[in-house]
Amino acid sequence: MKKTLNNAISPRRNRSKRRSGMVRGDIFKTLVIVGLAGSLGLLMVYAYNFVLCADYFLLKQAAVRGCKRISEREIKDIIGISAPLNILTVNLGKMKQDIEKNPWIRSASVGREFPDRLVIEVSERNAAALLKKENELYVLDMDGVVFKKFESDDIVDVPVLTGFYRGDTLQIDLLERTFAFLGYLSERDSFPRKWNISEVYTDDAYGFSVFTDDHLFLNLGFDDYDKKFMRLNRVMDNLTRRGLDKNFLSIDLVDPSRVVVQQGPPPVSGRKHGESRKTKI
Repeated sequence: MKKTLNNAISPRRNRSKRRSGMVRGDIFKTLVIVGLAGSLGLLMVYAYNFVLCADYFLLKQAAVRGCKRISEREIKDIIGISAPLNILTVNLGKMKQDIEKNPWIRSASVGREFPDRLVIEVSERNAAALLKKENELYVLDMDGVVFKKFESDDIVDVPVLTGFYRGDTLQIDLLERTFAFLGYLSERDSFPRKWNISEVYTDDAYGFSVFTDDHLFLNLGFDDYDKKFMRLNRVMDNLTRRGLDKNFLSIDLVDPSRVVVQQGPPPVSGRKHGESRKTKI
């Protein structure tokens, strides 16, 4: 009976020894893995710190492309480029956002060129007109988007658009028609062309009236511009042949078959008679 009991206990002891050996082996493997992972982590931290401090990645050049109105210096000042600067540490997304906060910038991109160069590309807005609201002027781009309030240091040479607000509401349909009209003028090869226009006044019932930079007020209405401008050229030629003064004329071309010419200040101008109407600010 005793022998039988010993025989039963002996396999259990052997199994226990085997389990202990396996546990010790697993613990050893775990310790090795943890040790390797820790060593690798320390190595990566060391390598990271080494790279951040290495002269190899210090910024040596920041190239700015696409600037016309905004200077390269202004762009660099916006994003705060200063030496020493490691190009791996710069926040490209924040730089892009900071640049695009300037209202004259339509879009921007910032990228790295290893080992020591940043490349900044900007797309600027082009002023197409100044939109008058009450006593303030606002700058519009070529898409008719109002992107900033006009300030004294803004330099533009574009027409002023007046009469486009009904209270605080901008008449979008009239604005779209005006940009189509200005596009038509820019394609003309005879007077008046887009750069001859200093101000456009609009009325949703009576249409467009324009002031030119040589002090003509033209009441045009809507549509049939080819016919109206052809008639205008005939009128101007006739005035020249007759030796009449062509300064400060008001010419009604709404009905091209019955053109009315008057000498004197235009009826809708908010400016003093004789004041230059070329918007060059």
